Amino acid sequence: MIQTTIIPKVFKILIYFTGLNILSLGTVFFTVCHLGASPLVSLPLAISTILPITLGQSTTSLFAFFVLVQLTLKKKLEWKIISQFIVAFLFGNIVDFYNTSIGLKHLVLTSIDFKILMLLLANILTAIGVVIMIRANFVLNPPDGLVNTLSEKTHNSFGKTKVLFDLTMILSTLALSILFIGNVSIIGIGTLVAVILVGNLVSLCNKVVKKYVPIKSDNKNN
Repeated sequence: MIQTTIIPKVFKILIYFTGLNILSLGTVFFTVCHLGASPLVSLPLAISTILPITLGQSTTSLFAFFVLVQLTLKKKLEWKIISQFIVAFLFGNIVDFYNTSIGLKHLVLTSIDFKILMLLLANILTAIGVVIMIRANFVLNPPDGLVNTLSEKTHNSFGKTKVLFDLTMILSTLALSILFIGNVSIIGIGTLVAVILVGNLVSLCNKVVKKYVPIKSDNKNN
């Protein structure tokens, strides 16, 4: 019983936590390159720039809001949604660990070559983190959870809903930047690169990771 129930569950948690760490590092790298943040990172970054809070605290607050929206739309308490509060808390704290505790936010890249390299690493790490978390088949992160709920409620595909969600994040960031920051540097070429690259990298990474982190549906297809 221990081998068939407890160990697999512990393994899934470890895999999920690994993906969460990688995704958090990708998030921080987007802020370090200063070429424009991904849609997911842009709004928390804008909020943390405006308010006296850290990037991690801003991310946790926004993710928690996403969870509340899901619960409101569902009109009932579901553990698979409530558990996303835990993910929001963990993700924000891991982001602050890399960004503040380790001090990556103080990293200054003066060369455009290093900035581009950091941008590419941010995209790659984001994609790998997302894929590993998906393969763990544990809990959706709050943004994907909200997209999934909106997709169900509007009867649109997940992909189409995700595009609209990302566009909303970008427009919200632009609005806050213009009103409170005075520039729109958070949105840049890096944002466009993320929109184009991350989805394609997720598809590519999924094919690779699938071989090492199988889930039940994979086994059924074999």
